[in-house]
Amino acid sequence: MHDSTGVEENFVPVDLLATPNYLSSKKHSININRNRILVILILIPLIVTVLGLITGLLVPRRKLHEISSSECFEAACPESWIGFQRKCFYFSDDIKNWTFSQRFCDSYGADLVQIETLLELNFLLRYKGPYDHWIGLSRDLGQPWKWVNGTEWPNCFPIRGGGECAYLNDKGASSARHYTERKWICSKPDIYAQMKRQTLSDLQSHRKRQKT
Repeated sequence: MHDSTGVEENFVPVDLLATPNYLSSKKHSININRNRILVILILIPLIVTVLGLITGLLVPRRKLHEISSSECFEAACPESWIGFQRKCFYFSDDIKNWTFSQRFCDSYGADLVQIETLLELNFLLRYKGPYDHWIGLSRDLGQPWKWVNGTEWPNCFPIRGGGECAYLNDKGASSARHYTERKWICSKPDIYAQMKRQTLSDLQSHRKRQKT
């Protein structure tokens, strides 16, 4: 049985349909909804495009900033060490004998300094100040000077005195007994030189494996 009191959801009274203003208003409302949909359809791709451009600009810049920051602030030498010509140098404040000095350097993965060029020697003489500093040269009685790694010293600068361990003073290099106490200088390759050496070592090992 049909409910006379019920009203269909989309029912519009006939008298309203006969009213021009109603039809115009209804049409206007439909046009507004269509315009809104068109605007939304236009804006969505535009917003996506703009966000894509912004992301594309910011991400490379951030990556570049991260790379440059890590490269700029990554220390080639440990704190309190001085970098010069792909080496790190430590100038001690304490005063100890030659043997203790070498042990101290070894505990930091270094050695008492091995001087390879006159430019390096001049740097050390300039930077050490007025104090004597042990270096990595020693000798047995009647034997030639050797660096701590066992290689013979090439006599590239004079060493004064009759001691068995060498040190730097204001005049250059001299020698004294190992038990006398002085400051000391440690040295080791900086991080980039170590990476280069490791790469070369890995390459050589790879070539040897290929030959076998």
